[in-house]
Amino acid sequence: MMKFIITTLVFFAFFVGGNYALDAGTYIAYIEELSLNETFLEEYAKWSFDLFSQPDYIYGDRNKKFPCSLSNISSTVPTSVHTLRPSNIKCIGAMGDSLTAGLGAHAHTPIGLLFENRGVSWSVGGDHTYNKVLSIPNALRQYNSQLEGYSTKVSIMVLNGQDAKNNRLNVAKSGDRSNHMPYQAELLMGRLKEEKLCDWDNDWKVITFFVGGNDLCSFCEDPNVTKHTPEQYLSYVRDTLDKLYTAPLPRTLVNLVLALDVRSVKDLNSGGFICQVLHKRTCPCAAFPTPEQAKILDDYIPRYQQVLIDLVNSGRYDGRDDFTVVVQPFLAKTKLPLKPNHKIDFSYFAPDCFHFSGKGHSQAALSLWNNMLEPVGAKQWSWHMGETLKCPTEQYPYIFTNKNSAKALEEYKQSTTTTTTAQSEDHTAPLRTSTTEHHRRRKHHKSDSDGLLSKSQFIVFIGCFFLLMLLLILAITKRQQIRVFMHTKNGRRQLNDFQNSEYPDESDDVDIWNRSNLKAGFPVNSNIPKTHGTRISFE
Repeated sequence: MMKFIITTLVFFAFFVGGNYALDAGTYIAYIEELSLNETFLEEYAKWSFDLFSQPDYIYGDRNKKFPCSLSNISSTVPTSVHTLRPSNIKCIGAMGDSLTAGLGAHAHTPIGLLFENRGVSWSVGGDHTYNKVLSIPNALRQYNSQLEGYSTKVSIMVLNGQDAKNNRLNVAKSGDRSNHMPYQAELLMGRLKEEKLCDWDNDWKVITFFVGGNDLCSFCEDPNVTKHTPEQYLSYVRDTLDKLYTAPLPRTLVNLVLALDVRSVKDLNSGGFICQVLHKRTCPCAAFPTPEQAKILDDYIPRYQQVLIDLVNSGRYDGRDDFTVVVQPFLAKTKLPLKPNHKIDFSYFAPDCFHFSGKGHSQAALSLWNNMLEPVGAKQWSWHMGETLKCPTEQYPYIFTNKNSAKALEEYKQSTTTTTTAQSEDHTAPLRTSTTEHHRRRKHHKSDSDGLLSKSQFIVFIGCFFLLMLLLILAITKRQQIRVFMHTKNGRRQLNDFQNSEYPDESDDVDIWNRSNLKAGFPVNSNIPKTHGTRISFE
């Protein structure tokens, strides 16, 4: 039944939905082909079972209580984006690719890889509540329950995808690249006007813009490697932001999230057969790069990130007080999450080992939120692993922008310097104390050791002396008990000329050299003179 459903979806993709991107169509066909492979189905079942067996895999850690104070929410609506508070935001949207669409986040089966779980999307998903799903909309709804624009439920990549009814202002499309973003900007503004989800002129809006992964994952498919250069990437992103800025779209803050470092996809191949097979379509250029392609990625990725920073820092979007673009860098240097045994924690990823799982979306949401509340110049460039949500403060109750970050950044630098100095002094003082104490103890220990050594030497000397005396006594005793005689013509003579009539019985003597070897069968030679041996008497 499953094979029939996937095959039907593929026919729809190619014959009914001819306007879908080639990459999406290729991916769909690939999944259909794999669904006919028994080995793949068996391995996928094992792999997905292992992932979904983890209690926090679907939604991430359950959030017990929103950590920020809600008692001092201002009812005053600001006129400047640089004093915009979370409670002022009335509308939320997003542009991007499959990572924003939530592709495969809950893919229990291979067909699930074609479903977009937009309701749990980190930047724009609004399924459930904050207590169950951590997302930017669910956090903002703690301040304003009337928030609009967030996506819910599920869309199907090969059917409604980008145009599903519940997508609202989530206009992201799986498979899209930077060159598709200008159209997404037009689509988003069209929905704002036509669906009237928000008040175009008066409501404050936050739009998260994240793209670049598909460009980097497919750059090597171009033989001339000219389609996805950093310069072209910049051009498409700039055109997209220009459309929003010049529309003009009023009362808007754009979160411009820096491109993901896709080089880590190669390490995700360690997940095994399923990861390696699916990486051939999700991100082939990063998962299986040639040495030359790896060098290009090393060059492209930091440049993809830097061109966006330079674009925003140029002041191009600072001419209006009700619009700004803020770079949020939390994905730029994010490393693969690891378990305590230092192995990759695949629970943050969908079964395709590339897209986010529900847990991964939750972590990305936390990091984006914290980036928004960190001053420009002091933002974290990686996931805020193990951290909680940051909260607006009484002194800085607003979202940080290029223009309102200076004071907070200065304080951050001073606190960092003070903390570093204090830590240095705290570490140095104990070090000096410890060093002095070490020398004192070493000296004391040395004196004790010297005393112990002298006592030991004395005991050893006395022991050796008594041992020597004991050996000497034993030797003297044996000397008196052992007599050695030489047989001569004149009879038995003691070797050291000692004659004693107490030993007349030769039956106690042992003849060493003049005995028959009875076992060997040697004959007794009676002609051998007695002088060829000695006879030792023992008493």
